[in-house]
Amino acid sequence: MPNVTAHTAGRKPTATPTPPRLKGYRYVGVIGKGSTAYVYRYRQEATERDVAIKVSNTHLDPKSGARFSTEATVMASFPHPNILTVYGAGITGDGRSYIIFEYAPGGSVKDIIAKQGAYPVDKTLDYGVQLASALYLAHRNRIVHRDIKTSNILITAQGLPAIADFGIATSLYDHRSTGYSPPWAPPEVLASNGSGDDRSDIYSLAATLYAMLAGKSPFEYAYAPRSLDELVECIMHKPVLPINRPDVPNAVQQVLMKALSADPADRYFTAVEFARALQDAQIQLYGHATPVTVQGIEPYPARVAIAPAAVQGNLPTAQAPAPKHRKPLIITAVVAAVLAVVGIVFAAVIMPNIDRSQHTTAAVVNPGMNGATSDGEDSDVTDGGGTAVPSPVELSGAYAGDGVKFTWSNPDPQDGDKYAWSVINNGDSASTGAQLTDDTSVSVPASDGAQTCIQVSIVRQDRRMSSTPATVCAVK
Repeated sequence: MPNVTAHTAGRKPTATPTPPRLKGYRYVGVIGKGSTAYVYRYRQEATERDVAIKVSNTHLDPKSGARFSTEATVMASFPHPNILTVYGAGITGDGRSYIIFEYAPGGSVKDIIAKQGAYPVDKTLDYGVQLASALYLAHRNRIVHRDIKTSNILITAQGLPAIADFGIATSLYDHRSTGYSPPWAPPEVLASNGSGDDRSDIYSLAATLYAMLAGKSPFEYAYAPRSLDELVECIMHKPVLPINRPDVPNAVQQVLMKALSADPADRYFTAVEFARALQDAQIQLYGHATPVTVQGIEPYPARVAIAPAAVQGNLPTAQAPAPKHRKPLIITAVVAAVLAVVGIVFAAVIMPNIDRSQHTTAAVVNPGMNGATSDGEDSDVTDGGGTAVPSPVELSGAYAGDGVKFTWSNPDPQDGDKYAWSVINNGDSASTGAQLTDDTSVSVPASDGAQTCIQVSIVRQDRRMSSTPATVCAVK
Protein backbone atom coordinates (compact mmCIF):
# COMPACT_ATOMS: atom_id res chain seq x y z
CA MET A 1 0.00 0.00 0.00
CA PRO A 2 1.48 3.38 -0.93
CA ASN A 3 1.90 5.98 1.78
CA VAL A 4 -0.80 8.63 1.74
CA THR A 5 -0.17 12.03 3.27
CA ALA A 6 -3.34 13.65 4.56
CA HIS A 7 -2.44 17.22 3.69
CA THR A 8 -1.82 16.33 0.03
CA ALA A 9 -4.70 13.90 -0.53
CA GLY A 10 -7.06 14.77 -3.36
CA ARG A 11 -4.76 17.05 -5.33
CA LYS A 12 -4.59 16.64 -9.07
CA PRO A 13 -1.27 15.38 -10.41
CA THR A 14 0.88 18.04 -12.04
CA ALA A 15 3.01 17.79 -15.14
CA THR A 16 6.68 17.05 -14.62
CA PRO A 17 8.32 20.44 -14.02
CA THR A 18 11.45 21.51 -15.85
CA PRO A 19 14.53 21.49 -13.61
CA PRO A 20 15.33 25.15 -12.86
CA ARG A 21 18.54 26.85 -13.92
CA LEU A 22 20.39 27.88 -10.79
CA LYS A 23 23.53 30.00 -10.91
CA GLY A 24 26.56 28.02 -9.72
CA TYR A 25 24.82 24.64 -10.02
CA ARG A 26 24.77 22.12 -12.85
CA TYR A 27 21.76 19.81 -13.23
CA VAL A 28 22.54 16.07 -12.99
CA GLY A 29 19.22 14.23 -12.68
CA VAL A 30 16.00 13.53 -10.78
CA ILE A 31 16.24 11.98 -7.31
CA GLY A 32 12.57 11.76 -6.43
CA LYS A 33 9.17 13.39 -6.66
CA GLY A 34 6.10 14.03 -4.57
CA SER A 35 2.77 15.74 -4.90
CA THR A 36 4.17 19.13 -3.90
CA ALA A 37 7.83 19.07 -4.98
CA TYR A 38 10.55 17.39 -7.01
CA VAL A 39 14.03 16.65 -5.69
CA TYR A 40 16.86 17.01 -8.19
CA ARG A 41 20.55 16.22 -8.07
CA TYR A 42 22.83 19.09 -8.96
CA ARG A 43 26.60 19.58 -8.94
CA GLN A 44 27.79 22.68 -7.09
CA GLU A 45 30.38 24.05 -9.49
CA ALA A 46 32.50 25.95 -6.95
CA THR A 47 33.08 22.87 -4.79
CA GLU A 48 32.41 20.06 -7.27
CA ARG A 49 30.14 18.37 -4.72
CA ASP A 50 26.73 16.93 -5.39
CA VAL A 51 23.72 18.43 -3.62
CA ALA A 52 20.01 17.67 -3.53
CA ILE A 53 17.69 20.55 -4.41
CA LYS A 54 14.02 20.34 -3.52
CA VAL A 55 11.91 22.48 -5.86
CA SER A 56 8.24 23.33 -5.45
CA ASN A 57 5.86 22.21 -8.19
CA THR A 58 3.92 25.48 -7.99
CA HIS A 59 4.82 28.97 -9.12
CA LEU A 60 4.41 32.08 -6.97
CA ASP A 61 2.42 30.17 -4.36
CA PRO A 62 2.55 31.93 -0.94
CA LYS A 63 1.59 28.77 0.96
CA SER A 64 4.28 26.74 -0.77
CA GLY A 65 6.81 29.48 -0.16
CA ALA A 66 5.94 29.61 3.52
CA ARG A 67 6.23 25.84 3.83
CA PHE A 68 9.65 25.78 2.16
CA SER A 69 10.84 28.68 4.28
CA THR A 70 9.72 26.89 7.44
CA GLU A 71 11.46 23.67 6.44
CA ALA A 72 14.75 25.41 5.62
CA THR A 73 14.69 27.51 8.79
CA VAL A 74 13.84 24.58 11.05
CA MET A 75 16.46 22.22 9.64
CA ALA A 76 19.19 24.86 9.77
CA SER A 77 18.37 26.04 13.30
CA PHE A 78 19.66 22.99 15.20
CA PRO A 79 22.32 21.12 13.21
CA HIS A 80 22.85 17.47 14.10
CA PRO A 81 24.70 14.64 12.32
CA ASN A 82 21.40 12.76 12.01
CA ILE A 83 19.41 15.66 10.56
CA LEU A 84 19.97 16.35 6.86
CA THR A 85 22.12 19.45 6.41
CA VAL A 86 20.65 22.52 4.71
CA TYR A 87 23.00 24.60 2.55
CA GLY A 88 20.64 27.31 1.33
CA ALA A 89 17.23 28.27 -0.03
CA GLY A 90 15.69 30.69 -2.51
CA ILE A 91 13.25 31.35 -5.33
CA THR A 92 13.85 30.27 -8.93
CA GLY A 93 13.56 32.67 -11.85
CA ASP A 94 10.05 31.39 -12.60
CA GLY A 95 8.84 31.77 -9.02
CA ARG A 96 9.33 28.31 -7.52
CA SER A 97 10.65 27.90 -3.98
CA TYR A 98 13.69 25.67 -3.49
CA ILE A 99 15.95 24.34 -0.72
CA ILE A 100 19.50 23.05 -1.17
CA PHE A 101 20.27 19.97 0.93
CA GLU A 102 23.14 17.64 1.63
CA TYR A 103 23.05 14.86 -0.97
CA ALA A 104 22.33 11.46 0.58
CA PRO A 105 23.70 8.85 -1.86
CA GLY A 106 22.48 5.92 0.21
CA GLY A 107 18.85 6.64 -0.59
CA SER A 108 16.02 6.21 1.91
CA VAL A 109 15.36 3.45 4.41
CA LYS A 110 12.17 2.75 2.45
CA ASP A 111 14.18 2.16 -0.74
CA ILE A 112 16.68 -0.06 1.08
CA ILE A 113 13.92 -2.22 2.59
CA ALA A 114 12.35 -2.58 -0.87
CA LYS A 115 15.66 -3.68 -2.42
CA GLN A 116 17.33 -5.66 0.36
CA GLY A 117 14.56 -6.64 2.75
CA ALA A 118 14.39 -6.09 6.50
CA TYR A 119 17.35 -4.76 8.50
CA PRO A 120 19.41 -6.73 11.02
CA VAL A 121 18.49 -6.15 14.66
CA ASP A 122 21.82 -4.58 15.67
CA LYS A 123 21.73 -2.03 12.84
CA THR A 124 18.13 -1.15 13.63
CA LEU A 125 19.02 -0.42 17.25
CA ASP A 126 22.03 1.63 16.12
CA TYR A 127 19.86 3.72 13.81
CA GLY A 128 17.22 4.03 16.52
CA VAL A 129 19.57 5.61 19.07
CA GLN A 130 20.96 8.02 16.48
CA LEU A 131 17.54 9.10 15.23
CA ALA A 132 16.08 9.38 18.73
CA SER A 133 18.99 11.69 19.60
CA ALA A 134 18.19 13.94 16.64
CA LEU A 135 14.50 13.87 17.44
CA TYR A 136 15.15 14.83 21.06
CA LEU A 137 17.22 17.81 19.90
CA ALA A 138 14.31 18.94 17.71
CA HIS A 139 11.86 18.54 20.58
CA ARG A 140 14.17 20.41 22.94
CA ASN A 141 14.06 23.24 20.41
CA ARG A 142 10.24 23.05 20.56
CA ILE A 143 9.87 21.52 17.09
CA VAL A 144 7.77 18.46 16.27
CA HIS A 145 8.50 16.74 12.94
CA ARG A 146 5.01 15.14 12.51
CA ASP A 147 5.98 12.90 9.60
CA ILE A 148 8.73 10.48 10.66
CA LYS A 149 8.65 7.45 8.32
CA THR A 150 10.97 5.22 6.31
CA SER A 151 10.94 7.48 3.25
CA ASN A 152 12.03 10.46 5.38
CA ILE A 153 15.10 8.69 6.77
CA LEU A 154 17.97 9.11 4.30
CA ILE A 155 21.46 7.58 4.37
CA THR A 156 24.26 10.13 4.04
CA ALA A 157 27.64 9.76 2.37
CA GLN A 158 29.04 8.85 5.81
CA GLY A 159 26.52 6.02 6.13
CA LEU A 160 24.53 7.82 8.83
CA PRO A 161 20.73 7.83 8.97
CA ALA A 162 19.43 11.40 8.72
CA ILE A 163 15.94 12.81 9.25
CA ALA A 164 14.69 14.74 6.24
CA ASP A 165 11.54 16.62 5.23
CA PHE A 166 10.58 18.98 8.04
CA GLY A 167 8.02 20.48 5.64
CA ILE A 168 5.09 19.95 8.01
CA ALA A 169 7.09 20.44 11.20
CA THR A 170 5.66 22.92 13.65
CA SER A 171 6.01 24.22 17.17
CA LEU A 172 5.71 21.72 20.00
CA TYR A 173 2.88 23.86 21.35
CA ASP A 174 1.02 24.32 18.06
CA HIS A 175 -1.68 21.65 17.91
CA ARG A 176 -3.32 22.75 14.68
CA SER A 177 -3.74 20.15 11.95
CA THR A 178 -0.79 20.26 9.57
CA GLY A 179 -0.56 16.85 7.93
CA TYR A 180 0.57 13.28 8.55
CA SER A 181 1.09 9.89 6.87
CA PRO A 182 -1.50 7.38 8.15
CA PRO A 183 0.64 4.20 8.20
CA TRP A 184 3.05 5.88 10.63
CA ALA A 185 0.64 8.05 12.60
CA PRO A 186 -0.51 7.21 16.14
CA PRO A 187 -4.20 6.97 17.08
CA GLU A 188 -4.39 10.45 18.63
CA VAL A 189 -3.15 12.03 15.39
CA LEU A 190 -5.69 10.12 13.30
CA ALA A 191 -8.47 11.00 15.76
CA SER A 192 -7.64 14.72 15.64
CA ASN A 193 -6.86 14.79 11.91
CA GLY A 194 -3.30 15.90 12.39
CA SER A 195 -2.71 17.27 15.87
CA GLY A 196 0.21 15.67 17.69
CA ASP A 197 3.18 16.36 19.93
CA ASP A 198 6.61 14.98 20.74
CA ARG A 199 5.09 11.69 21.93
CA SER A 200 3.52 11.30 18.50
CA ASP A 201 6.98 11.64 16.95
CA ILE A 202 8.25 8.93 19.32
CA TYR A 203 5.46 6.64 18.10
CA SER A 204 6.31 7.35 14.45
CA LEU A 205 10.01 6.68 15.03
CA ALA A 206 9.14 3.39 16.72
CA ALA A 207 6.90 2.51 13.75
CA THR A 208 9.84 3.26 11.45
CA LEU A 209 12.18 0.99 13.44
CA TYR A 210 9.44 -1.68 13.48
CA ALA A 211 9.29 -1.46 9.67
CA MET A 212 13.07 -1.84 9.46
CA LEU A 213 12.67 -5.21 11.20
CA ALA A 214 9.34 -6.28 9.69
CA GLY A 215 9.53 -4.78 6.20
CA LYS A 216 6.26 -2.84 6.63
CA SER A 217 4.66 -0.36 8.99
CA PRO A 218 3.19 -2.06 12.11
CA PHE A 219 -0.45 -2.33 11.06
CA GLU A 220 0.26 -3.04 7.40
CA TYR A 221 2.49 -5.88 8.60
CA ALA A 222 0.10 -7.31 11.20
CA TYR A 223 -3.29 -6.94 9.50
CA ALA A 224 -2.67 -6.50 5.73
CA PRO A 225 -5.43 -3.88 5.29
CA ARG A 226 -6.93 -3.55 1.82
CA SER A 227 -7.67 0.18 1.94
CA LEU A 228 -6.63 3.35 3.69
CA ASP A 229 -9.87 3.37 5.69
CA GLU A 230 -9.25 -0.19 6.84
CA LEU A 231 -5.69 0.72 7.84
CA VAL A 232 -6.92 3.66 9.91
CA GLU A 233 -9.53 1.44 11.55
CA CYS A 234 -6.81 -1.04 12.54
CA ILE A 235 -4.60 1.68 14.02
CA MET A 236 -7.50 3.12 15.99
CA HIS A 237 -8.91 -0.11 17.43
CA LYS A 238 -6.46 -3.00 17.17
CA PRO A 239 -3.26 -3.75 19.11
CA VAL A 240 0.23 -3.68 17.67
CA LEU A 241 1.45 -7.26 17.24
CA PRO A 242 5.01 -8.50 17.83
CA ILE A 243 7.28 -8.99 14.84
CA ASN A 244 7.31 -12.59 13.69
CA ARG A 245 11.06 -12.92 13.35
CA PRO A 246 12.87 -15.45 15.54
CA ASP A 247 16.01 -13.30 15.63
CA VAL A 248 14.20 -10.24 17.05
CA PRO A 249 14.70 -10.66 20.82
CA ASN A 250 11.94 -10.04 23.32
CA ALA A 251 13.94 -7.14 24.80
CA VAL A 252 13.67 -5.30 21.47
CA GLN A 253 10.00 -6.19 21.02
CA GLN A 254 9.20 -4.76 24.47
CA VAL A 255 10.94 -1.46 23.75
CA LEU A 256 9.04 -1.02 20.48
CA MET A 257 5.70 -2.07 22.00
CA LYS A 258 6.03 0.56 24.72
CA ALA A 259 6.88 3.30 22.21
CA LEU A 260 3.92 2.16 20.06
CA SER A 261 1.40 2.27 22.92
CA ALA A 262 -2.00 3.55 21.84
CA ASP A 263 -2.14 5.85 24.87
CA PRO A 264 0.55 8.57 24.64
CA ALA A 265 0.91 8.50 28.43
CA ASP A 266 2.16 4.90 28.22
CA ARG A 267 4.98 5.73 25.79
CA TYR A 268 8.45 6.94 26.65
CA PHE A 269 8.26 10.43 28.11
CA THR A 270 10.98 11.84 25.85
CA ALA A 271 12.90 10.72 22.80
CA VAL A 272 16.07 10.50 24.89
CA GLU A 273 14.33 8.07 27.25
CA PHE A 274 13.44 6.02 24.16
CA ALA A 275 17.12 6.17 23.15
CA ARG A 276 18.13 4.95 26.61
CA ALA A 277 15.80 1.95 26.31
CA LEU A 278 17.34 1.11 22.93
CA GLN A 279 20.81 1.42 24.47
CA ASP A 280 19.78 -0.94 27.28
CA ALA A 281 18.72 -3.49 24.67
CA GLN A 282 22.05 -3.06 22.86
CA ILE A 283 24.02 -3.60 26.04
CA GLN A 284 21.96 -6.62 27.00
CA LEU A 285 22.26 -8.23 23.57
CA TYR A 286 25.65 -7.12 22.27
CA GLY A 287 27.60 -5.68 25.19
CA HIS A 288 27.94 -2.22 23.62
CA ALA A 289 25.75 0.78 22.87
CA THR A 290 25.51 3.60 20.34
CA PRO A 291 26.09 6.94 22.09
CA VAL A 292 23.36 9.54 22.45
CA THR A 293 24.62 12.66 20.65
CA VAL A 294 22.95 15.68 22.22
CA GLN A 295 24.85 18.45 23.97
CA GLY A 296 24.28 18.35 27.71
CA ILE A 297 23.10 14.72 27.72
CA GLU A 298 25.37 11.89 28.82
CA PRO A 299 26.21 9.65 25.83
CA TYR A 300 25.64 6.43 27.76
CA PRO A 301 23.19 5.45 30.50
CA ALA A 302 24.36 5.66 34.10
CA ARG A 303 24.64 2.12 35.49
CA VAL A 304 25.66 2.48 39.10
CA ALA A 305 24.27 0.85 42.25
CA ILE A 306 25.58 1.37 45.77
CA ALA A 307 25.00 -1.38 48.31
CA PRO A 308 25.53 -0.89 52.09
CA ALA A 309 28.95 -2.58 51.94
CA ALA A 310 30.09 -0.09 49.32
CA VAL A 311 29.47 2.82 51.66
CA GLN A 312 31.75 1.09 54.17
CA GLY A 313 34.52 0.92 51.60
CA ASN A 314 33.96 -2.48 50.00
CA LEU A 315 33.54 -2.86 46.24
CA PRO A 316 30.03 -3.34 44.81
CA THR A 317 29.23 -6.69 43.28
CA ALA A 318 27.22 -6.42 40.09
CA GLN A 319 27.42 -8.23 36.81
CA ALA A 320 25.80 -7.66 33.46
CA PRO A 321 23.40 -10.36 32.25
CA ALA A 322 25.15 -12.76 29.89
CA PRO A 323 23.48 -14.53 26.97
CA LYS A 324 22.25 -17.96 27.98
CA HIS A 325 24.22 -19.76 25.31
CA ARG A 326 27.60 -18.74 26.78
CA LYS A 327 29.48 -21.55 28.52
CA PRO A 328 29.87 -21.24 32.32
CA LEU A 329 33.66 -21.05 32.06
CA ILE A 330 33.47 -18.09 29.69
CA ILE A 331 30.88 -16.37 31.90
CA THR A 332 33.12 -16.76 34.94
CA ALA A 333 36.09 -15.25 33.14
CA VAL A 334 34.07 -12.33 31.78
CA VAL A 335 32.50 -11.58 35.16
CA ALA A 336 35.92 -11.62 36.84
CA ALA A 337 37.24 -9.14 34.27
CA VAL A 338 34.19 -6.91 34.61
CA LEU A 339 34.48 -6.88 38.40
CA ALA A 340 38.12 -5.86 38.15
CA VAL A 341 37.24 -2.94 35.87
CA VAL A 342 34.29 -1.97 38.07
CA GLY A 343 36.61 -1.92 41.06
CA ILE A 344 39.01 0.47 39.36
CA VAL A 345 36.23 2.75 38.09
CA PHE A 346 34.51 2.69 41.47
CA ALA A 347 37.64 3.70 43.35
CA ALA A 348 38.67 6.39 40.85
CA VAL A 349 35.36 7.89 39.75
CA ILE A 350 32.35 6.90 41.80
CA MET A 351 33.66 7.14 45.36
CA PRO A 352 34.35 10.91 45.06
CA ASN A 353 30.70 11.45 44.02
CA ILE A 354 29.05 9.54 46.86
CA ASP A 355 27.20 11.70 49.34
CA ARG A 356 25.60 10.33 52.48
CA SER A 357 22.04 11.55 52.81
CA GLN A 358 20.48 12.65 56.08
CA HIS A 359 18.89 9.24 56.40
CA THR A 360 21.44 6.68 57.52
CA THR A 361 20.15 3.91 55.27
CA ALA A 362 20.37 5.63 51.89
CA ALA A 363 23.25 6.34 49.55
CA VAL A 364 23.17 8.87 46.71
CA VAL A 365 25.16 8.64 43.49
CA ASN A 366 25.22 11.29 40.76
CA PRO A 367 27.56 9.83 38.13
CA GLY A 368 28.81 11.87 35.20
CA MET A 369 27.70 15.28 36.43
CA ASN A 370 30.27 17.07 34.26
CA GLY A 371 31.76 18.84 37.22
CA ALA A 372 28.53 19.68 39.03
CA THR A 373 28.64 19.13 42.76
CA SER A 374 25.95 17.43 44.79
CA ASP A 375 25.03 20.68 46.53
CA GLY A 376 23.31 21.95 43.42
CA GLU A 377 25.94 23.81 41.47
CA ASP A 378 25.19 23.73 37.76
CA SER A 379 27.73 22.34 35.38
CA ASP A 380 28.88 24.67 32.64
CA VAL A 381 27.32 22.49 29.94
CA THR A 382 24.52 24.24 28.09
CA ASP A 383 22.09 23.18 25.41
CA GLY A 384 21.87 26.30 23.33
CA GLY A 385 18.76 27.42 25.25
CA GLY A 386 20.40 28.48 28.53
CA THR A 387 22.04 26.85 31.51
CA ALA A 388 21.86 23.08 31.64
CA VAL A 389 19.09 21.69 33.82
CA PRO A 390 20.65 20.57 37.11
CA SER A 391 20.10 17.26 38.82
CA PRO A 392 17.98 16.98 41.97
CA VAL A 393 19.91 17.16 45.26
CA GLU A 394 19.46 16.09 48.89
CA LEU A 395 18.03 12.74 47.89
CA SER A 396 17.07 10.29 50.61
CA GLY A 397 14.98 7.17 50.95
CA ALA A 398 13.54 5.21 53.86
CA TYR A 399 11.66 1.93 54.13
CA ALA A 400 8.15 2.03 55.60
CA GLY A 401 6.51 -1.38 55.73
CA ASP A 402 6.33 -2.82 52.20
CA GLY A 403 7.20 0.47 50.56
CA VAL A 404 9.94 3.07 50.34
CA LYS A 405 9.49 6.85 50.42
CA PHE A 406 12.05 8.93 48.52
CA THR A 407 12.47 12.69 48.79
CA TRP A 408 14.69 15.23 47.02
CA SER A 409 15.17 18.97 46.49
CA ASN A 410 15.31 21.17 43.40
CA PRO A 411 18.44 23.37 43.49
CA ASP A 412 16.98 25.80 40.93
CA PRO A 413 13.16 25.68 41.04
CA GLN A 414 11.31 27.31 38.15
CA ASP A 415 7.64 27.69 37.24
CA GLY A 416 6.27 24.54 35.63
CA ASP A 417 8.99 22.20 36.93
CA LYS A 418 8.07 18.54 37.18
CA TYR A 419 10.08 15.46 38.10
CA ALA A 420 10.54 12.32 36.00
CA TRP A 421 11.37 9.29 38.14
CA SER A 422 11.80 5.59 37.53
CA VAL A 423 12.61 2.57 39.67
CA ILE A 424 15.97 0.95 38.96
CA ASN A 425 15.92 -2.81 38.80
CA ASN A 426 18.87 -4.53 40.47
CA GLY A 427 21.01 -1.45 39.99
CA ASP A 428 21.28 -2.21 36.28
CA SER A 429 18.60 -0.44 34.30
CA ALA A 430 15.32 1.34 34.78
CA SER A 431 12.62 -1.31 35.25
CA THR A 432 9.78 1.13 34.60
CA GLY A 433 9.30 3.97 32.17
CA ALA A 434 9.68 7.44 33.64
CA GLN A 435 6.66 8.72 35.49
CA LEU A 436 5.94 12.37 36.22
CA THR A 437 5.15 14.05 39.51
CA ASP A 438 4.78 17.64 40.67
CA ASP A 439 6.02 16.75 44.16
CA THR A 440 9.55 16.37 45.47
CA SER A 441 8.73 12.97 46.94
CA VAL A 442 7.38 9.64 45.80
CA SER A 443 6.49 6.33 47.46
CA VAL A 444 7.22 3.06 45.67
CA PRO A 445 6.86 -0.64 46.51
CA ALA A 446 10.02 -2.11 47.98
CA SER A 447 12.17 -4.05 45.51
CA ASP A 448 13.33 -7.58 46.14
CA GLY A 449 16.76 -7.70 47.71
CA ALA A 450 18.64 -5.51 50.10
CA GLN A 451 17.95 -2.13 48.47
CA THR A 452 15.45 -0.15 46.44
CA CYS A 453 16.74 2.48 44.00
CA ILE A 454 15.21 5.22 41.87
CA GLN A 455 16.56 7.82 39.47
CA VAL A 456 15.08 11.32 39.28
CA SER A 457 15.39 14.14 36.73
CA ILE A 458 14.08 17.68 36.77
CA VAL A 459 11.83 18.41 33.77
CA ARG A 460 11.41 22.05 32.75
CA GLN A 461 8.22 23.41 31.27
CA ASP A 462 9.89 23.40 27.83
CA ARG A 463 10.67 19.65 28.34
CA ARG A 464 14.41 20.09 28.86
CA MET A 465 15.61 17.57 31.43
CA SER A 466 18.51 17.14 33.82
CA SER A 467 21.60 16.26 31.82
CA THR A 468 22.21 13.41 34.27
CA PRO A 469 19.51 11.82 36.47
CA ALA A 470 20.24 11.69 40.18
CA THR A 471 20.17 8.21 41.69
CA VAL A 472 19.40 7.20 45.27
CA CYS A 473 19.19 3.79 46.91
CA ALA A 474 17.40 3.07 50.19
CA VAL A 475 18.92 0.17 52.08
CA LYS A 476 17.09 -2.14 54.48
